[in-house]
Amino acid sequence: MRLQEFLQKPKSTTLEDIELQFQMLAYIVAKHYGISLTEVLNMTPEVFTQSYVWAIAIDEQKNKEQEKANKENTTGNETVKVDYSFLELEDF
Repeated sequence: MRLQEFLQKPKSTTLEDIELQFQMLAYIVAKHYGISLTEVLNMTPEVFTQSYVWAIAIDEQKNKEQEKANKENTTGNETVKVDYSFLELEDF
């Protein structure tokens, strides 16, 4: 199964889907903590679950802060003045 097909599925139904989902969650934990997949796979289920929950919570908080910063930097009422005086210098 291709990864794109898996990611587009609304829910996991087969054993292969569940295995791919676990691999995806393991990747998220490894990337967040900067550790290897082997280290993640050696975690106890409790440690893995808690690590995943914290990684997701922190990533969501960072995303909210980034969205807030983007909104503060863009007011939508900005005006850009354009100088057309160069047109008067053209010889027609």
